[in-house]
Amino acid sequence: MAKILIVEDDELLREVYADTLIDEGYSIDTAQDGEEAFTKMSQGGWDLVLLDIVIPKMSGLDVAQKIKETPPTIPNKSIVFLTNLDKGEEIKTALELGQGYLIKSQITPGDLVEKAKTYLAGDTTGNPSVV
Repeated sequence: MAKILIVEDDELLREVYADTLIDEGYSIDTAQDGEEAFTKMSQGGWDLVLLDIVIPKMSGLDVAQKIKETPPTIPNKSIVFLTNLDKGEEIKTALELGQGYLIKSQITPGDLVEKAKTYLAGDTTGNPSVV
């Protein structure tokens, strides 16, 4: 069973993402801010991390950068950013630090499941986002 960490400060979205992926049989944990995300990601072993960019205490980009600088003993296999942005410097940085990004305002629960399956399978070719 794949282990997925969902980092999202919006409680409703966090619950929708978690419930959707739990229904698909995934093992889910959540974090609501950058410090909590960094602590959990530092332990390593996540098959997929869905990491919001704009979160309290430390941005998702900062969390990913710190993990890159000090990787856990057991690596996190795939980091995919959650954002409402679709262009600009933050997206460029996200693509350098992770395997892709998902635009929250354009993703349905079905899309989330399909994208999770794609990233868990290691397929990061093609379009890195749901647009």
